[in-house]
Amino acid sequence: MKKKANRRAFFVCIAICLLYISVAVKIPDKLSFKRISSGHNSLNNMSIASQETSQKPVGVEEVAPVKKITAETHEHKKTPAPKIKEDADQTEPSLFISVPLVCFAIKERLIEKKGLVPAGSDSKGNVIWKYPIDILKEKDEEGIRNLSKSIGTKNILGFFKREGIVFKETLSDEDMALGKGYSVDKNKLLAIYKNHVSDDCDVLLPYTLGITGITKLNGVYTFTKTKTEAKNQPARYEQEWVMPNLVNLPARKALEKLVLYTSRIKIIGNGIVVEQSPKPFERVRGDAECVIYGRASK
Repeated sequence: MKKKANRRAFFVCIAICLLYISVAVKIPDKLSFKRISSGHNSLNNMSIASQETSQKPVGVEEVAPVKKITAETHEHKKTPAPKIKEDADQTEPSLFISVPLVCFAIKERLIEKKGLVPAGSDSKGNVIWKYPIDILKEKDEEGIRNLSKSIGTKNILGFFKREGIVFKETLSDEDMALGKGYSVDKNKLLAIYKNHVSDDCDVLLPYTLGITGITKLNGVYTFTKTKTEAKNQPARYEQEWVMPNLVNLPARKALEKLVLYTSRIKIIGNGIVVEQSPKPFERVRGDAECVIYGRASK
């Protein structure tokens, strides 16, 4: 029994000595037990890590250094917008386009040449009626708007597409007829006149807007200046004539008589003519303005 006890005491003493030696040489500091979590495994395993590994925080992934954000990082290189070359041959057609459009509509029987069209109203609220040609002569925008409604959006779009005129789809038929919101090549505009303005519409020429006009010289349509063309007005605009008696005539018959003398005719009301200006048999000169007042018969 004593031998077994002595043997155990011997091994205990050796273990204690080894323990003291390990403390003396700092072996416990070099070997440590750490719990390391793995990002790819849900189980925590016990492993021995070296001192260098244990210096990283447990369970924290290494974060890449944050790159300093500067203004250059978010700044996109701006490509300069292409400059639109201004073409002197392009122009907004304005009321110039209304002439071939209305002549086209008359030719295609979309509207009647001798059909009366409402063109606004007077101060008393009476409707003023005019012929399409007279509306064009007087540059009556209200009358042109009403003409565009009579022609119809589908027909106006067809006319523009056949002539190769590009425009926004959101453009109204009234703006298309008034020549607003789009541009046309000047030579193309003259070609449209040649295609659609017939000889019986020559009374509209020269058609002037501001200082610019379109006229027909020897069968060729050209742009001219108003100042150079104003001297060449037809002789009939200076002739003296007698105002016919239109009272008790239907408005249509009264118009047919007046157009032989003047193009500046206004019809207020409708039906039978009850009053006129100038008065019957009054002498007037040139393209004088005439007004006839109609009243529907009961």
